[in-house]
Amino acid sequence: MANQFRLLLVYPNIPLLNPPPVGIGSLAAAVKKEGHCVKVFDQTFYKGRDPDSDKAQEEVLGVRPFEFEPRTLPEPENDAVTDFLNVIEDYKPDLIGISILESTWDRALELLDGLVGHDIPVIAGGVFPTFAQEIVLSHAAVDIVCVGEGEEPLVDLCRQIKNGEDYDSTKNLWVKQSDGSIKKNSIRTPIDIADLPIPDYSVFESARFLRPMAGKIYRTAPVETVRGCPYKCAFCNSPTMYDLYDKEVKPGSFLRKKSIDQIQQELRVLRDKFDVEYFYFCSDTFLVMTDKEFDDFAEVYLEFKLPFWLQSRPETIKPKNIEVLKEIGCHRISMGLEHGNEDFRAKILKRRYKNKNIIEVSKNLYDAGIALSLNNILGFPGETRELIFDTIELNRKMYYDTTSGYAFTPFHGTELRTLSVEQGFIPKDYLSRTVTYGLGLDQPQLPRTEVDGLRKTFALYAKFPKDWWPKIKVAEKKDDEGVRVFEELSAIYRERYPYTNHYNE
Repeated sequence: MANQFRLLLVYPNIPLLNPPPVGIGSLAAAVKKEGHCVKVFDQTFYKGRDPDSDKAQEEVLGVRPFEFEPRTLPEPENDAVTDFLNVIEDYKPDLIGISILESTWDRALELLDGLVGHDIPVIAGGVFPTFAQEIVLSHAAVDIVCVGEGEEPLVDLCRQIKNGEDYDSTKNLWVKQSDGSIKKNSIRTPIDIADLPIPDYSVFESARFLRPMAGKIYRTAPVETVRGCPYKCAFCNSPTMYDLYDKEVKPGSFLRKKSIDQIQQELRVLRDKFDVEYFYFCSDTFLVMTDKEFDDFAEVYLEFKLPFWLQSRPETIKPKNIEVLKEIGCHRISMGLEHGNEDFRAKILKRRYKNKNIIEVSKNLYDAGIALSLNNILGFPGETRELIFDTIELNRKMYYDTTSGYAFTPFHGTELRTLSVEQGFIPKDYLSRTVTYGLGLDQPQLPRTEVDGLRKTFALYAKFPKDWWPKIKVAEKKDDEGVRVFEELSAIYRERYPYTNHYNE
C-alpha cells in the first residue's frame, strides 16, 4: 500500500440507516479497479442528535417492532470526529471524498470541521453537493464538488492528483481556486451502465448488512437495476438531475437500465461473497420494465430463491406480474401513495393516477400475499389539515401491512422547494436537516407542530374506527396527556394489528 494512491471515502449517515449505500460501493469499486487503495469511514454506528432511523419509525408505528441481537452491532468507544481524525493520521490519504445528502449535512459538518487545517484535498459529492454546490464549497475544508455522477470524475481526479496533473478543467467538477472563485466545469456524458463494476461492499463492516425487514433481521445487500427515474414528482430531486443531463448532455441520457446478464452476475457475487439472505432493490422505480425485461428478470431470479424488497409506483405494478413476483420471492413492496386528494396530487405533486387504481393495486398485492408498505407525505406547501385527512381516508381504503406519514422536506433541487421559497414558507438559505424527523414547513394554515402531531398519529388515524378519532387527536399533542394517550393507543395498535396486511372494514 505504500506506493498506492490512497482514497478515503467518508459516509456521514443517520444512525443505523442500513444496508450499505450503492453509491459508495460503486465509487470504491471504480477506484479499486484502477489499482488504488480505498478505505471508508462510515458514521452509521455513531450516535447523534437523531434517533436510530428504523427505531424512530417503529415508535410511530411505521415499521414492525424489531431488535438487533446483543453484541451484533459495533459500539464505538470514541466520538465520530476523534475516530475520523485517527483514521486520517493512520491511513494518510492522498484524497478524501465525502458523500452528502441534505439530511446528513449536519453529520458531515462535524467531520469537515475536523479537517480544517489538514493539507489533504477534499471532494464532496452526492445529491446535496450537486444542487447546493456553493453552500458546500463555502466550507473551508472542501476544495472540490462533484456535480452529477461520480465514478468517472473520481477516477480521473485520483489519477490526476497521483500524477501531479492539473484537474481544474475536469468535467463534473467545480473546483475552488486560490482566490476563492470557483471553476465550474460542464457535465460529461453519463457513464455507460454496462461499464459499471459490481459495487464493492467489502469496504464496510459486516454488521452494515444487517437490516430489519418486517420485524426480522436479515443480511441484506442493496442492488441498483436502474439509474434515473422517468417520472417528474415535484417533491423529488430526481427530475432535476434528469433535466440537468437533458440540458447539458442529451435528452433522455440519464435514465439507464442494467442488462439482465449484468443483474444476474451482480446478484451471484453479492450472494456468494457476503452471505446475503435478502436483496434490497433500491432503484427509484424498480418495475419500469418492458414485458420482456420483466419476464427475463423473473426467469433469472428463480436461481436465487431469496426474499427481496422493491419500491415502485402503482402504474408499474401490473396485475399479470403480481403472481410472478410472489412466486420468485418478492417479500415486500414499498409504494408512494404520497397524497390522497387526486387534484392536489396531480397539480402540486405532479403524480397523476386515480385513487381507484392504487386501491386496486393494493388489493391485488394482498390477494397474492405480498406485503405492502405505504409512504405518505404531510405538510406540502399550501396543504391544510383537511387535505391531510384526504390522505388518511385513502389509506383507510387500502390493503397494506404498514403505513408511514413523513413530514414534507423541501430539499434542494426540487420543484416544491422553489415553490416553498417563492411563497415565503422558508427562507432562500433554508436547509432540510433530516428527512425522517424534520418538521418541514411552518405555514399559517398548517403549523409545524400540527404536522408533527399528525405524522406521529398517522397510522392510528388510518386504522382505528372513526369514533376513536377524538382520542387520537389528543395523542397528537406533546403534553403529558398527549404522550400518555399515544402510548395507550400504540399498545392497543400493536396488539390488534401484529400483521396488518388486510382491508380496513
